[in-house]
Amino acid sequence: MKSFSTTLISIVLGGIVLAGCTGKVRKPEKQEAVNILFVFTDDQRWDALGYAGNSIIQTPTLDSLAARGTYFDNAFVTTAICCVSRASVLTGQYARNSGVYDFFTPIELETTYPRYLRDGGYYTGFIGKWGTLELDTGYFMRAADLFDFWAGSMGQSNFWHERDCNFVLNNGTTEKHHFLCDCPPDSRGMRGEEIRVGKANMEDPVHQETYVIPKKVRSFLDQRDTDKPFCLSISYKTPHGPWGDFDEKFSQDYEGARMPVAASVTEEEAMSQPEFLRRSLNGMKNPEKIRTAHEMDGSLMNAMRDYYRLINGMDQSLGEILNELESRGLAKNTVVIFYSDNGQFMGEHGFGGKWLMYEESIRVPGFIYDPRHLRDQARSEEMVLNIDLAPTILDYAGLDIPPHMDGESLLPLLENPDTPFREEFFYEHLYRHQEDYMHIERSEGIRTREWSYIHYINQEGPESEELYNIIEDPLQMHDWSDEPDYGELLSRLREQKEDYFDLK
Repeated sequence: MKSFSTTLISIVLGGIVLAGCTGKVRKPEKQEAVNILFVFTDDQRWDALGYAGNSIIQTPTLDSLAARGTYFDNAFVTTAICCVSRASVLTGQYARNSGVYDFFTPIELETTYPRYLRDGGYYTGFIGKWGTLELDTGYFMRAADLFDFWAGSMGQSNFWHERDCNFVLNNGTTEKHHFLCDCPPDSRGMRGEEIRVGKANMEDPVHQETYVIPKKVRSFLDQRDTDKPFCLSISYKTPHGPWGDFDEKFSQDYEGARMPVAASVTEEEAMSQPEFLRRSLNGMKNPEKIRTAHEMDGSLMNAMRDYYRLINGMDQSLGEILNELESRGLAKNTVVIFYSDNGQFMGEHGFGGKWLMYEESIRVPGFIYDPRHLRDQARSEEMVLNIDLAPTILDYAGLDIPPHMDGESLLPLLENPDTPFREEFFYEHLYRHQEDYMHIERSEGIRTREWSYIHYINQEGPESEELYNIIEDPLQMHDWSDEPDYGELLSRLREQKEDYFDLK
């Protein structure tokens, strides 16, 4: 297996990440307004990171940051779909309160963290996939006005652009209302902001993650008001599909590597699922993918290699951005917050996609790196959520957390990773997508430290509920919901789910 970058590792280890590194917290000599770099990925499952214990994937930039910051071993999302999760991140709210359940509902922009930051004196920027009400140009212009610098993408964002594409060249400030991509059609005829695959018909293609985003960051830093602290939110498309659209410099990575396919990826496990799940969008439509999942040249392992290659590109891109901060003298006062919008099934239980309340879908990588408070291998076992990110960003900025936000600031966990934080959280997924075949099954539930209770809203009878002991059965292969001895626990969790918002 080819190592993707030794140069990047030397940049990161020699620059901002290990600077002044000790095993103790190092406090700054002078407190000043901190800069915030919020890095958000798309469909990155919790274990697709070296620091999480994955010995195959190559993520030196992320690993180095995580090792000197505070890593959250139990980071989750409250809805595992990009549009709703992004609304929850921006507003700090559960979907029940934000009102965003699907791709067609706008976020109340006045309730978002960038609005409060800008009002509070921050210079703000956004780069990458926005992800809500994705086809409304007027709404996107209003979203752009939340920020001083805007390089947001409509639709699902795309990995490849022409070097002279309007989106690539747009300066993000005086031109931010004219942000649309004008790339030529792909091989299927999809053009511009539409969902494109590959780089057919392009004369001089550049990759969004490895070329465009670092370029946009430099433009943001060049134009920012240096009298203000900044918050730059970067929303990578990585590692969302199409997985084959990775930067070609990583095409040889993971060749010959055995990918970490879970024990729950079997034909027997897939066939044991209720028919309504097998018929849903989660159901694996290619049985051969499950049968050959543990084979080196099987389609699942090949797909996972591409998924990891996309992550390689994002990791290298972030390394370049950190190096840029170092060269401008900004590294020592810039906090990095890292999270993902949801996870991704890799054939577990016969499932693909995300959406369902299983660990592969709702658990994500998350950490905070603060160069003013360097730590050595600080890890928190507490359950943290995507709705905690907006309160955390505002708390870092020294701003009041609005009462409408459901999440809590994570800063107490940076002071003491063992601080008791929450005992449970509510999960919801209300977007059905379609009514019959290829629908997304609507669900909600409660996740405690030990148990995961799932309720399928549109189902009745025994198959409408599932109950898993996460500590003893982390792969969620033994459902206890129909066991008489667990009837009392099931009733308690069922009631807790029904009353959750009344209890808060």
